[in-house]
Amino acid sequence: MWKIAIIDDDRQVLKGMKQAIPWGEIGAEWVGESTNGANGLELIRQKKPDIVITDVYMPGMDGLSMIERLREEHYEGKFLIHSGYSDFEFARKALRLNVEDYLSKPVSRKTLHEALQRVILAAEKENKIQLEQQELRDKVILYEPFVHKEWLKTAVIGTMDDSNKEHPMFNSDKFLSHLVLGIEIMRTPRLSKVSAPDRSLFRFAIQNIIQEILNEDKLSFDYVELHGYHVALILHYEQESKYEEFKNEAIQVAQKIIDSVQKYLYINLRIGIGGLKNHWSSISESLEEAFHFLSQETTLMPSSSLFEFCDATGKRFHTESMLAKPMRFYHQIIEDIKNTQGKMAEKIINDYISTLKEYKDSSLPPSFNVLGAQFWMIASYALNDEKIRLWEIFTESQIESELLNIHTADQFEGWLNDKIKGICINQNWHENLKHKQAVDFMKQYIHENYTREITLAELAEKVFISRNYLSLIFKNATGETINHYIIRVRMEKAKALLLKGTLKIYEIAESVGYKNIPYFSTTFKKHFGITPVELIR
Repeated sequence: MWKIAIIDDDRQVLKGMKQAIPWGEIGAEWVGESTNGANGLELIRQKKPDIVITDVYMPGMDGLSMIERLREEHYEGKFLIHSGYSDFEFARKALRLNVEDYLSKPVSRKTLHEALQRVILAAEKENKIQLEQQELRDKVILYEPFVHKEWLKTAVIGTMDDSNKEHPMFNSDKFLSHLVLGIEIMRTPRLSKVSAPDRSLFRFAIQNIIQEILNEDKLSFDYVELHGYHVALILHYEQESKYEEFKNEAIQVAQKIIDSVQKYLYINLRIGIGGLKNHWSSISESLEEAFHFLSQETTLMPSSSLFEFCDATGKRFHTESMLAKPMRFYHQIIEDIKNTQGKMAEKIINDYISTLKEYKDSSLPPSFNVLGAQFWMIASYALNDEKIRLWEIFTESQIESELLNIHTADQFEGWLNDKIKGICINQNWHENLKHKQAVDFMKQYIHENYTREITLAELAEKVFISRNYLSLIFKNATGETINHYIIRVRMEKAKALLLKGTLKIYEIAESVGYKNIPYFSTTFKKHFGITPVELIR
């Protein structure tokens, strides 16, 4: 409700003004009156009305002096001046004080009504702009950690493009070196039996333990979750540090992490340590070096105290499969499966295989069955949290048999494409059912809660689907956006109540979730082509 105060030294004018204002129709309420500027000043300070209707000539303090004092105090309400005098100097001063309108007495009902509607629309527009600006500021603050987190992920995986290089951190590390600890959470029967939310809790607990260890050792670091059960822990060192110092420190940190996670969570880890890099642009090489060691014995390393260190240049692990950056490939293909049902998979696979083929003449050719086993293990872990269970689509014996018969890059490419298609076909069937259930739930939820504000974030949380993806699903299923559907439900409910004729317009507006009556009327007219008043006449 818009709060309105009236200041005039003529009590008859005060009474007539209160009777002339269509309070319910414009969604406003009277909050006080005064017969002079000094008392009006105190009234406005206390009640903080949205709109003040004031006379100019009054005893003690005139209307413009009162407005000037309030503007100095940063009062941002709207002023309507009504006066029986036509004074150019007063009018010019009123404009300087940002007065909305200057009305000559006597003021007709129509003129007053039109002036108030203009003021309310202006206030509504300003409020909307301020709200949008505040929401934008809030989003910047809210999303800043996520933006930083995504930037770190693109840097460590090696998917950074030119836009990512505009990030302040890209060129802020002239005096820092970095290395990656590649951490793999071992998939034990204990972890395999728990639900996806519980696995997330385990990962959260592991992250907390790692952060406590590194904070206690006063180390600079960043923690980046990759996919499934894999983590990149980036350690930062001053470039003046001696090689042997950070080498020994990284080994000690890795051992502490392994021991602590085993002790407190009964979870086994494997950690590989990449080479030292002097810039963010090459940090992905350290990630590949860290995980390359762990990939050598994909299924035969039960030890929880297993880690290896690469030399500062990374030459120790510069084999063909490492140069092809398999960790980047795994991330790209898994994200493609999750987000686009494999639409880019064929190109991603072809680019990866083309890189492997560049090293076909080497004395150390890639081991395709090992790469395939590693891919299948990581995909199984990562997609399981999306409720895509690969062992329900393909049997373990089938995968093992197929991998044994892969000897060339072309065979490996064909096998990867075949498996991705099989996963996506299965996923699409489940996704269609899941989407229908989500849309049906949202429709029902909107019909049950249309009287209050409903946000996209709230709906996304209810159905466990990201906001952007949820909008797309709803639009594809219904042909309209979620916001349009909410508005349509509210407008249909409002129309039914208006035709029933038992409630006032502002009461109906509030009952369908609108506190701003003019905005409700505007929305109603846009939806039905007529205003609420025109409907009930």
